[in-house]
Amino acid sequence: MAVRREAETSEEIREVCKGKTGYPERLCDLGSAPDPVFLAGRWDHPGPFVAIVGTREASDDGRHVAHDLARDLAERGVAVLSGLARGIDAAAHEGALAANGVSGAVLGTPLDVTYPREHVSLQDRLRRSLGLMSEIRSGDPTTRNTFAARNRMLAALADVVVVVQGRERSGALLTAEAALRLGRRVGAMPWDSRDPLGAAPHGLLREGKAMLVCSAEDVLGLMGRNADARSAPRRSAAAPLPPLEPHEAALYQALRERPRPMDELARISHLTAAELGSALVALELHGLATRDPGGLARRTRRP
Repeated sequence: MAVRREAETSEEIREVCKGKTGYPERLCDLGSAPDPVFLAGRWDHPGPFVAIVGTREASDDGRHVAHDLARDLAERGVAVLSGLARGIDAAAHEGALAANGVSGAVLGTPLDVTYPREHVSLQDRLRRSLGLMSEIRSGDPTTRNTFAARNRMLAALADVVVVVQGRERSGALLTAEAALRLGRRVGAMPWDSRDPLGAAPHGLLREGKAMLVCSAEDVLGLMGRNADARSAPRRSAAAPLPPLEPHEAALYQALRERPRPMDELARISHLTAAELGSALVALELHGLATRDPGGLARRTRRP
């Protein structure tokens, strides 16, 4: 259910026509660039920009991955974009804001509407961060097509689009396909091959449309190969991972910065108990993992 924000004023929402001062330059790359576009907030970040997208039905792990990736990118000066939907979108926005970073949303509704209604606070925080954007005039109807149409705007604004989770026909694929048509880079997160929420990123990887990304460093690498004069200088990336054996790499991918039980790590990484134990010891020696009380293990953040 949507919430209409009656308190919004015309001063808070700016209507900007194509070719006029304040119109987002990157939207001009679209053959169907919105005209006018409605803006709230600053929208003054010089870049780079990464759009993190995925399913509304995200798993807990998917939300943690999106949150952590957005936080790590925001700490490196990247502006994180998404669409304010439930699931992956909200987790990405929250991750960037948790790092005191910059995040903005492209909406499938007018800017004086909040959808879903539980995102009232998040929408206000995004307005005070980078801002909100829409091509839909106040009072105009919202349909499935308006949400699909906003995906092309996300793709145009971003240097890289990262698909975190989604089913076979996820709407996130629309954003990825739009990015590819515009010559933007696309990254995709790997998951257990049996997980239906991994179908969208796996399909992109299988078809050669996306590069596998597991960390902020991977995404920064994609931007480095797609350097753009509009991109701002970035902070130094974290040191690369040391050489890891296959079972050590599998465990590192399964670990998160929140503690996880060993049986869950074994299931996700497909390692035997012996392989899991030796891999954890190796990662601890590398400073990449640590054990917490109660038989839990977690990833150690790299500087």
